[in-house]
Amino acid sequence: MPRPTIVPTPPHRPGASAPILHTPQRFLSLRDVLDRLTISRSLLYELIKDPVRPFPSPVHLGRRSLWVEGEVEAYMRVVVEAERT
Repeated sequence: MPRPTIVPTPPHRPGASAPILHTPQRFLSLRDVLDRLTISRSLLYELIKDPVRPFPSPVHLGRRSLWVEGEVEAYMRVVVEAERT
């Protein structure tokens, strides 16, 4: 997993926020998404069509369908938080 890089900020001023961590985004293939979620292909496409909590749709580059890693991870966090509250 790539290490987060720290985006430089101007010198600290009272009331200023802390430095922002920037993690480079990657595209994930269908196989990567299925492996990460440990689900079947048919369930993934059902989740994309879910009206309550839809899974992020893929981005199309040429003939390939790819998912943005940050969107997949955010979806996973939302599911975990919803199940634990």
